[in-house]
Amino acid sequence: MVAFYALLAAVLFGSGDFLGGRATQRTSILSVLATSHLIGLVLILVMAPLMAERFDGGDFALGMAASGFGLLGLGLLYRGLARGPMAVVAPVTAVTCAALPVLWGVAFGEELSGRHVTGIILGLVSIVLVSRTPAEASVSASPRLIAESLLAGVGFAAFYIVIAGTGAASAPWPIVGSRVLSVAVTLAVAIALGRPVRPESGSIRLVVGAGLFDTVANVAVLAALNRGMLSLVSVLVSLYPGVTVLLARVTLKERISTTQVAGLVGALASIVLMVSG
Repeated sequence: MVAFYALLAAVLFGSGDFLGGRATQRTSILSVLATSHLIGLVLILVMAPLMAERFDGGDFALGMAASGFGLLGLGLLYRGLARGPMAVVAPVTAVTCAALPVLWGVAFGEELSGRHVTGIILGLVSIVLVSRTPAEASVSASPRLIAESLLAGVGFAAFYIVIAGTGAASAPWPIVGSRVLSVAVTLAVAIALGRPVRPESGSIRLVVGAGLFDTVANVAVLAALNRGMLSLVSVLVSLYPGVTVLLARVTLKERISTTQVAGLVGALASIVLMVSG
C-alpha cells in the first residue's frame, strides 16, 4: 500500500502541475496559488473529520511548519523557472527534493536493500532526464540560480521530512494545517501587492482541478509516509514530472525528447526495483 499511495501522489501531483501550468498561461501565478489552495482547504476540511481517528494539535502545527518550507521552495522554484533555464532549474530542484529525504531517512535508521538502493539511484537519474527541457538543454545557468534551485529542493525536502513526523491517527489534519498557512500567506501577499485573487474566467476550471489534485496528492503523500520509509516514498513521489510530460504529449502534442523517453523508461524500472526490494 505504501508504493500505491506514493505513486498515486506522483500521478496527482503531475496532473495538478499540468493543470496549474496551463492555468498560469491564462492568469497570474498568485491567483492560481491562492485560489487552488483555498479550494484545497475547503476539500480537506470536509475530508479530515471523516478520515481522522483523532485531532492532534502538535501534528496540526507540524503541518503548518511543513507548509512554510513548501511555500519557500515553491517561491524559489517559480523565481528560478521565470529566470531560467528551466532545463537546469527543474532537475536540480527535483533531485535535491528527492535525495535529501533519502539521506535523512538512512541517517536516522532506515535500512535499504540492494534493490532499494539501485532503484533510488536509477530514480534520481530518471528525474533529471524527464525534467530536462529539450529546447534549453544547452543553456548555462549562473551559480546564484543553481544555489536558488538547490534551496528550492531543500524547501520541498523539508516539507516531506517534517510532515513525516506526524502520526497516522491524526491524518489528514496535518494537511489542513498546511493549507491554512498557505492560504493565509498567499492571500496576505495578494492583498499587500494589490493583486486580484480571482482567476481569469478562462482559467477557473484549470485552477479548480489543480487545487483538487494537489490536495488529494498531499493526503496520499501523508498516507505513504505514515506507513513506509521516507527514503523510498520521497523518490517515488518525485517521479511526478513524468506524468506532466506524458499529459503534455497526449493533450498538447508536445514533443518528447529521446532523453525524456529514457527518463520515463528508467522511472518505470526504478519503481519495479523499489517496490520489489
